[in-house]
Amino acid sequence: MKVNSTYEEMTRVCTEWQKAKDERKARKQEIINTLGWDSEELKAWYEEDKAAAFPYSSGEMKAYWAFKNSLELDELEMSDSCWDNEWHDFVITLRKMGITHFTVTTQSTGLMNDLYGYINEGCTMLGLHTITKKADRWGGEETEEVKGIRFAL
Repeated sequence: MKVNSTYEEMTRVCTEWQKAKDERKARKQEIINTLGWDSEELKAWYEEDKAAAFPYSSGEMKAYWAFKNSLELDELEMSDSCWDNEWHDFVITLRKMGITHFTVTTQSTGLMNDLYGYINEGCTMLGLHTITKKADRWGGEETEEVKGIRFAL
């Protein structure tokens, strides 16, 4: 798969958010060290921190990580499960990324819920599909075949 602008933008936004979070954390410690735990500045910091919500939903991030973990593959592999509140954002994000097909390889007990969740979001189950990828073994260059179910978006 090829990196695309949606993935790159999400990477940029997440990197900037993490940097700002780290800066807030350092500023909090500075406030505590110089002004103490009961200072008005620390109370204001907590309000600022609470307002700095993570910019993406968990469903969007599941799509991001599935894409990132599939960069060396020919097709997106979804090896995780979605919660009920994640399917919509997961599918929308894949569509924004230009993904047309993905293969679900999770062997979770929640697999049946995922299948129905993807179908309810407008995906079409195409059937069984096998993905070939590098095996995660010590120093080897072997590949493995992972069984899954292929969907069209």
